[in-house]
Order: sequence, then C-alpha cells, then structure tokens
Amino acid sequence: MQGLTGKVAVITGAGRGIGAATARRLSAEGASVVVVDVDGDCAESVAKGLPGPAIAVSADVSTEQGVAAYHQAGIARFGRLDLYHLNAGIGGQWGVGLADIDMGDYDRVTAVNQRGVFLGMREALRTYRTQRTGGAVVTTASTAGIIGGEFVSPYVGSKHAVIGLTMTG
Repeated sequence: MQGLTGKVAVITGAGRGIGAATARRLSAEGASVVVVDVDGDCAESVAKGLPGPAIAVSADVSTEQGVAAYHQAGIARFGRLDLYHLNAGIGGQWGVGLADIDMGDYDRVTAVNQRGVFLGMREALRTYRTQRTGGAVVTTASTAGIIGGEFVSPYVGSKHAVIGLTMTG
C-alpha cells in the first residue's frame, strides 16, 4: 500500500519502540519520514532502515530549540510537513509515592511528556496554517492518564495533560 505517497511525517521518540514502528509503517505507506529522537544514533539507525526517504534529527522535544530543529530539518529536506506523531515520552521514577517524588524527576517527565507535546502541536498547527494544506497531529498518551496509578504520579499527570491537549488541538 502507498496511501501516504507524497506526504511527510515527523515522528518524535522514533529511535525505538512505538515511534520506530510508526516510522516503519508510515515509510512503507509511502511517506517521507523525519525520525526524531534525543538519541541521535538510534534515530539514524531507524532512518537508515526505512524503505523510503528519511532523515534523522537528534532533538530534545521539551525545548523550543529542539522542536525548531526537527521542524526546520524536515522543511529543508522535504519542503513540507503533513503529519506529526508526537510520541516522545519518558516514565521517570517508578514505584515512588507522591510524597517522595524528586522534583527534578517530576520536572523532566513533565517537560518531555507534556511540554514536548504542547510545543510539537503548536509547531504543527503553525506549519499547517502557513502551508494552507491542513494536516494531522497524532499524540501518544496512555491509559495511565485516565485511570491513574499509585506510584507513577509524574507520568500519570503528564499523560492526563496529553489527553487534554489532544482534545483542544
């Protein structure tokens, strides 16, 4: 199937797991792919293994500079962006009760999981407005964002926020 021929997809957290699988599937469907991961070696490995055109971008999705880097790289290489899969996420400390959460860990989980999605959505919507073509934004949340969990508070809160952001985009 080649249902995405001519389209360009940005996938964050694409160096492994769900993101890498998404990159493989979208490439097989004909999309050109911008493989984004904080681990540049993983991103490069995935990009090289795709059947279609792809580039790897090492970027921290929790910063405006990181989002600008993957956006600009995609536009420079492919001339447009049509699909954002905002998938990057981290779990943080597991098995720690709310009263004992380290604030550094909380801030990092929130930055990657929540802020990263916000910044990516904002950039996607700005891109689509400029291109005048529309597009799609897909986010990766978690059932933890709905049902919670006793010892994963930062993760639960960040994924709950992703669900809310997705509903507003």
